[in-house]
Amino acid sequence: MATEQHWAAFWNKKAGETTDFQATGRGRMDVVGFLYTVRECARILDLQPSDNVLDIGCGTGIFALALSPFVRSIVAYDISSQAVQRAKNNLSDADNVVVDVGSITSLPCTADRFDKVLAYSVLQYLGSEDAVLAAFTEIARALRPSGVGLLAGNPDPQRRKMVEDEILSGPDEAVAQKSLAILADTLWLSREKMIELAERAGLQARVVAISPRIQQHTYMFDIVVKKQGAMP
Repeated sequence: MATEQHWAAFWNKKAGETTDFQATGRGRMDVVGFLYTVRECARILDLQPSDNVLDIGCGTGIFALALSPFVRSIVAYDISSQAVQRAKNNLSDADNVVVDVGSITSLPCTADRFDKVLAYSVLQYLGSEDAVLAAFTEIARALRPSGVGLLAGNPDPQRRKMVEDEILSGPDEAVAQKSLAILADTLWLSREKMIELAERAGLQARVVAISPRIQQHTYMFDIVVKKQGAMP
């Protein structure tokens, strides 16, 4: 599997794309699909005006920008320094959002800080099960007791062949081979393994199906986690 350094370089290059959808790997997503994605995130996390939110893998900041009017604050991290710079520009007028470089496996934040955590299509870019466990452990540390996290957009290994066949059916063989190479570098863990790793990190976890209004629903699933315990 590819290293974090590999993906940082990959997303640094993507950050130079023309549109923010392209720069965050959502080049095939239309505006309505994106708005449904934001709506789904807000609904599953049950976002409240008092919430302090952590957005991991923020890319160019489009999720943080869309959610910022509805919460108290957002701290957004990404491993790509170029994406972070683009996000800072996009969020320059959002005074309740802070953006910085940071990794899901080693979050540069204090413990018990956030009410909600969002990481959309992030876990697939980790290199191993151990790295996913480290990510869940960091999310558990960052969440306040009874806090909720949404780890969205995880590719389902049972659907991998379907995705590969769809890629190979495209008209441009060179583009198809490039897409397959990216696919080979990503991590495809089963629902059961994701739940096991989250629970090992001390989180309650469940699988949630992605809305049919969102393009990725055909081959991805969401994980919702909750930190156990209660505030003293």
